Amino acid sequence: MTLLSGKSQTLLTMTFSLASLSVLAAATANAQQAGVVEEMVVIGARDSHTVRTDDVMVAPADTAELLKKMPGANVNRNGELTGVAQYRGMHGDRVNVTINGAHISSGGPNAMDAPLHYAPVAALESLTISRGITPVSAGQETIGGHLEAVTYRGEFGDSSEFEWGGRSYFGAQSVNEGLVGSIFLSLANRNHLIRGFVMTEQADDSDFGGGTIRPSEYQRDRYDLGYSYRTGDHEVSIDFTRNDTGNAGTAALPMDIQLVDSDLIRGRYVWDNPDLKITAEVSMNDIGHWMSNYHLRTPPADGARYRRTYTASDNSGFSLVAERPVDNGTWKAGVDGHYSNHIALIQNPNNRLFFIDNFKDAERNVTGVFLERNLSLSETTGLDIGIRFNQVRSDSTRVAANLNPMNLPAGGPFMMNAMANNIARLFNDQDRSKTDNNTDWFARFSIDPGYDVIWYAGAARKTRSPSYQERYLWLPAESTGGLADGKTYVGNPGLTPEVAHEIEVGFDLDRGRLSLYPRAFIKQVDDFIQGTPSDSPLINTYAQMMANMGMGMGAPLVFSNVEARYTGFDLESRFNLTDQFDLRAVASIVRGERRDIDDNLYRIAPDNLIVAVDYRGNNWSGSLESVSYARQDKVSATNLEETTPGYTIINLSTSIRPTTRTELGAGINNLLDKTYRDHLGAYNRALNPDIAMRERLPGLGRSVYARFMMYF
Repeated sequence: MTLLSGKSQTLLTMTFSLASLSVLAAATANAQQAGVVEEMVVIGARDSHTVRTDDVMVAPADTAELLKKMPGANVNRNGELTGVAQYRGMHGDRVNVTINGAHISSGGPNAMDAPLHYAPVAALESLTISRGITPVSAGQETIGGHLEAVTYRGEFGDSSEFEWGGRSYFGAQSVNEGLVGSIFLSLANRNHLIRGFVMTEQADDSDFGGGTIRPSEYQRDRYDLGYSYRTGDHEVSIDFTRNDTGNAGTAALPMDIQLVDSDLIRGRYVWDNPDLKITAEVSMNDIGHWMSNYHLRTPPADGARYRRTYTASDNSGFSLVAERPVDNGTWKAGVDGHYSNHIALIQNPNNRLFFIDNFKDAERNVTGVFLERNLSLSETTGLDIGIRFNQVRSDSTRVAANLNPMNLPAGGPFMMNAMANNIARLFNDQDRSKTDNNTDWFARFSIDPGYDVIWYAGAARKTRSPSYQERYLWLPAESTGGLADGKTYVGNPGLTPEVAHEIEVGFDLDRGRLSLYPRAFIKQVDDFIQGTPSDSPLINTYAQMMANMGMGMGAPLVFSNVEARYTGFDLESRFNLTDQFDLRAVASIVRGERRDIDDNLYRIAPDNLIVAVDYRGNNWSGSLESVSYARQDKVSATNLEETTPGYTIINLSTSIRPTTRTELGAGINNLLDKTYRDHLGAYNRALNPDIAMRERLPGLGRSVYARFMMYF
């Protein structure tokens, strides 16, 4: 039910924005009346975890694999370049991901180009996860957390003279004969910064202990060009990025990537002085994406089952944020927006008259405003609070299909086409225009009682409106944002937004040689969006007929609002054994369950533990790492999810710096060549002599890798 008219909603957004900025202005005026703002230490707990590629040996091309090194995080692996972020059990659109501050919506309906696809490891400077309760300023919909990927952008110089800077990166790995090469160059002085980046990478199919995953090859090129200007308190930047992904296998999905071509333009302005900081950002992104079920994997035996799909996504976004320091902390207020349009057209290359409007001008537009406060309540206590309002509008135009291109008067194609057109008519007759008005808030309290410990407690209310797939997938299909369970789904325009209430507690201990950061949490989600069995005779009959033809599975699921709960515990820790040796551990435990029926949620990471010994010398470092995953038997019956046994793999890495400007590193992942099944690896959808159809995909075998970096 829409509570407000379009004009009223716009007025409410503007009113909230003006109110937020008025509070900020009042805080500014009070601070100015008080004179110079005193410097005060704000008590706060560790609220993020960052991995820097210069400091960590990295083998895979997919940046999402780095999430496995972070507490509470993991990756749903659908292909070598198709990692979907997971945090504390939530994954996909529920995890807010930004690249250099820009939010990117995938070009395809199955997230083959998940957001981290646009931040390759060879271009990456750092990957940061907001740990636990996420501030409302971090993003619009952060019900499942927030990730920020930052690529190399260079630095200004210290004088008026221009100087060259940069980094070259070359890497190789044996598991798929993968190669990557990139070079970043900058020309800068104190006022001007010109930068450019070029990368190319490719690999063959990946090996595992019992054979080869086919198809899993990939190729990707990337080009960046940017300019920044700085004077006084002002800095302005503009950047252009082109990402060209060629053939890339995604054995867990019904099709493979033929190409993903994207152009991203970002602009940024910062005015930063001691009294006030203003940050304005704008971005635009166009993605064109082709995929097929025959060009990399074994094609169907029947030419009528060949499929080729063209998808496109147009994205634009902006943010305007003001931040003001005051005598006991900071105020922050902002307004932001992200607007996207998606199409997906399924065709048969053997018959140009066959088509399905998988999605047609499916829009999802989000406009938000927020107000946030960070303050010291006393010398030993701190508080972070914030509130956000998001308005989410979605719509879709009318859809159609032609499954009987030969215009047969009877038979299977005639019946299938008749049913598809009836389903299209029912979809087109619905009210497809939806508006959600969502409110988020968060609060984090920290106390420092001494003894090198900071105690932490947080609570939040977070919301998420349905994705365009969940609302507008009108014909039973597997276009599900990368769920990769092999089931066919149908969308539901009548879905209501998810609402999560979360509580988190923990502490930060930094005492002598020991650092320990544990967190425990519980998150209760009302109106959680999950596939449930369809009760539509028309939908069920159509899906069963498709299954009888060898395309998809019968018993389709329809996206529905249910009740869910996540509970868990995660920690990161380090102990200095000596001046040169550290003992490091990262542990993650999460449970995901339905509250309305006795079932578990789908694709939840098993309990896992990393224990490593790290060595740091003058110009040499190394790490011996044990990665263990427990048996996962808490699986979803609704999604026909299979259990997986536990396993442990050993990784070894080392790096040496012959000079201050060069680094040579090498390592071995899965040192003992363990054969195992990755619970988050989904199921095989391609004919393969080494892996049965719909069998869970294996983890990668032993891989020897190396990299060389040079800094200019």
